[in-house]
Amino acid sequence: MKTKLLVACTLLLSHNSAAVTFDTSLLAGASRDADLSRFYDNNDMPAGKQEVDIYVNNDWKGRFSVIYGQEQDDIRLSWQDAQLLGINTQKVPAPAIPQGQVQLIDLIQGGRIETDISTFSLNLTVPQSALQHREPGYVDAKFWDEGIPALLLSYNTTYYNSHTKTAAKDDSDDLYTGLDSGINLLGWQLRDSSTWKKKAGSRGSWQNNTRFLRRPLAPLKSNLMAGDFYTPGDLFDSVRTRGVSLASDSQMRPNSQQGFAPVVHGIALTNALVKVIQNGNVIYQENVPPGSFVLDKIQPTGSAGDLEIVVQEADGSKQSFLVPFSAVPGMLKAGVSDFHVVAGEIRQDSVENRPGFIQGTLRHGINNLITGYTGMIISNDYQAGLLGSGWNLPFGAISVDVTHADTKLQDRSYSGQSYRIAYSKFVDTTATNVTLAAYRYSTKGYYSFTSALYAQDGYKNLRRQYDEYEDRHGETTDMSLEQWDASNDVKPKNTFTVNMNQRLKEGWGSIYLTGTQRDYWNSKSRAREYQMGYSNSLGGANYTLSASRVRNSDNKEETRLYASISAPFSLFDNNAWISSSIAGTDSGYEQSNISLSGNAMESNRLSYSVAGNNTNGGKNMASVNTTWRSDVSTLGASWSESGDYRQAGISSRGSIVAFPWHVLAANEIGSTMTVIEAPGAEGLMVNGDESIRTNKDGLALVPYATPYRKNSVTLAETTASSGAEIIGNMANSAPYDGAVNYLRFETDRRQSWQVHAVQANGTPLPFGTEVFNEHNEAVGYVGQASVIYIRAQAMPTLLQVHIRGGTCTIATPVSGVNTAPSLCK
Repeated sequence: MKTKLLVACTLLLSHNSAAVTFDTSLLAGASRDADLSRFYDNNDMPAGKQEVDIYVNNDWKGRFSVIYGQEQDDIRLSWQDAQLLGINTQKVPAPAIPQGQVQLIDLIQGGRIETDISTFSLNLTVPQSALQHREPGYVDAKFWDEGIPALLLSYNTTYYNSHTKTAAKDDSDDLYTGLDSGINLLGWQLRDSSTWKKKAGSRGSWQNNTRFLRRPLAPLKSNLMAGDFYTPGDLFDSVRTRGVSLASDSQMRPNSQQGFAPVVHGIALTNALVKVIQNGNVIYQENVPPGSFVLDKIQPTGSAGDLEIVVQEADGSKQSFLVPFSAVPGMLKAGVSDFHVVAGEIRQDSVENRPGFIQGTLRHGINNLITGYTGMIISNDYQAGLLGSGWNLPFGAISVDVTHADTKLQDRSYSGQSYRIAYSKFVDTTATNVTLAAYRYSTKGYYSFTSALYAQDGYKNLRRQYDEYEDRHGETTDMSLEQWDASNDVKPKNTFTVNMNQRLKEGWGSIYLTGTQRDYWNSKSRAREYQMGYSNSLGGANYTLSASRVRNSDNKEETRLYASISAPFSLFDNNAWISSSIAGTDSGYEQSNISLSGNAMESNRLSYSVAGNNTNGGKNMASVNTTWRSDVSTLGASWSESGDYRQAGISSRGSIVAFPWHVLAANEIGSTMTVIEAPGAEGLMVNGDESIRTNKDGLALVPYATPYRKNSVTLAETTASSGAEIIGNMANSAPYDGAVNYLRFETDRRQSWQVHAVQANGTPLPFGTEVFNEHNEAVGYVGQASVIYIRAQAMPTLLQVHIRGGTCTIATPVSGVNTAPSLCK
């Protein structure tokens, strides 16, 4: 009862309204003699300039210098900083802004001010009518953090082996490692993205995708880059170049339309190896279990270039399909411009020709309805110009543009046009629902930049063969450019692409559709591929229906149909699912599957799947897949076996960051990361994930952060926590893209002791009384049963207990509650 009374009075007295006193005679026993004067003062911030986090309606705006006066409502902020809070300041009276400072009581325009001294934060509650309309979470560029100097490495490694039991006893090995490495120093970022691949019977080989030096430029909301990188593909083909570029970065703007990223849907019949290939390079690879799979974390090397998905089954068979990937020119707000300028040399691995070129694009928001855009490419044997506009309509964005290109192939010149209309609807990014559809018609004389490069390269190769023939046989052979051009499918005529991933209204489920259809001027063939599906729930069960047009191992097109149903249940107090599926082609039944999958261990660290399959012809297969998230890496393993083959695979992914005198690891791939330091606090859980915990030095690596937006990090104790005590468990940051941000939490590294003591006459010490050491510093208080709780760097040699009417002293206190009580004299 005494404890409840003391807590109640403490809460009441900490209110900022006015100082009050508490009559200790209301307490029972010796506690009526307790000295509670320390609770009489308000819980106010000390007068003077203080660095505090400011929140407006619970939305973090940054860390500011705030001046606290002697009076309770005298809290001032510089007028310049006040403009960064997202509050409409037009109604703030001029007399309230003396010497460039504004009183917060005037700034909040009838709202409320709350100071939390324990976290050094200030929350302003402001009426909605007094706020500027800005995107929630956006942070002003003044508070963007370049981070600390660091070395970065993210890796994704997979090994896949299959062994046939037939007479041939063929073995297939595939080892792949994708590495994204970098150095951050003084705001500059050096980045390298490379892969290493090795197959059975061949030597391993390195392949570099990109390698560049980058500097984000906040005033221009753009990035300066130099090195090997891909040009954007929203207006022209995305090509790999070695050069220099200056390009706007839409992430730096308070705009929810942050671009388009592809989502890959597919079906695996066995424990399969899935490869994602763009522009001839493997940019992602993953081992997947039988059933449907979704790859939604792919980071393409450019903003265009269709993705080829190759699914290699455990029995050696393959299926492949294309996921169209291009971006409709984004709409811009009125008066906002978006630009990209690049000068360099083509560095496509699949093309020998390396011409120099200059490319520039510009988009400008004319008004809230129309965005205009234009661009050009200038090279030795190729020039192109583009003009178009986008329309922001209630049902989505529509863009229409035309590209004119002049191409020189040896001694002939071609001119042509390409007309495109595209539709895109961007919904709230948290729902990740995107629709993209585009139709393009190209005249017979039109070459895109990429097709011109391939045509020029192919012509030179053919010319070389003709020259070798003439040298060898002494005969002159006429070379027809038209014949060369007609033998290569490099002249698209009509192209239609669609990419949609859309949730329907409540209870109606969701659908996805990706597809492409092309025909050509110089070929009667037509390419048509698609993947489409529908998913919903019935009761507690989820079901999926899908159809796809893919190329099989014989490179022939076939239609595949798939249906699955999954029901949840609890297994050993963990979530689990039992699923069944059936798959077929336009030729008939192919296979059926039943599986058990789920999660286990703390924070669902372990994921597993056990499956049994029946295939056409009565053959059966069993498979197991597991993934375990350790503190430093995510590890995976797969195994399957049938009467015809045996398959096994392992994988690992994660991130490593090295900064002065420390190396940290995380279990996921990251590009923008955060280093947490809580000195001396071991085992603290970060953001509710027990797989991210502080080490013995109080350090942890968080492998994810959203650039240029508010990122909140919270720390919480676990059963493994030890060491220092955290002071304020929440912090915020707004990092630059690619930065390694650093957040330091204050900790109390003092140790705890308990001393059993009584007054000289043997009566208990008054409950709640504050206790001081030999230097008159507060180190603890008296708890129940006359036990003194002490927190200090070292055990005090003398304790002073303030009671009503005087002070008693404990000389050489003895730690422990079961010892003979010390006397307070």
